[in-house]
Amino acid sequence: MSLLAQLALALAIFVAGAAGGIKWHAGQDAVAAQAAAELRRSDELQQRKFADQAAGSHAQALAKINNQLGTAREKIASLSGRECFGADTAGVLNNVGADAGPTAAGQPASQAAAVAAGTGLRYTSDRDAAGYIALCRARYSEVASQLNQILDIEDQRHPH
Repeated sequence: MSLLAQLALALAIFVAGAAGGIKWHAGQDAVAAQAAAELRRSDELQQRKFADQAAGSHAQALAKINNQLGTAREKIASLSGRECFGADTAGVLNNVGADAGPTAAGQPASQAAAVAAGTGLRYTSDRDAAGYIALCRARYSEVASQLNQILDIEDQRHPH
């Protein structure tokens, strides 16, 4: 065999080996990509399952809070309804969280803020105060439960 034929044969063997190696690496990359995709699908399913469980827990917490609020409202209805706050105290309570806005001529600022908030001076009896406190605590518990569920879901999605 001539030197040129040997060189051509060596080059053909080299090219065939290189092509085989490239094909093998491409197959390994495809296997790795398929495994990564399967891992992502599994992770998504776990996250969805955890989110569903969190939503169920939140729904149970809301039902419990609503039951507690209903029980509190029954007890509140039995309160005397006696006046326990003066106008100044009621004004202070009504102004918390209210946007005062402009006041009308001759109207005290605290009363204007209460009227603007649509509340009037309603924090005057023990029944009113207990009702608002119970409602505030229930709404706080709802938001706290929802926030905790969101944080748990995010912790599950992005472990430390």
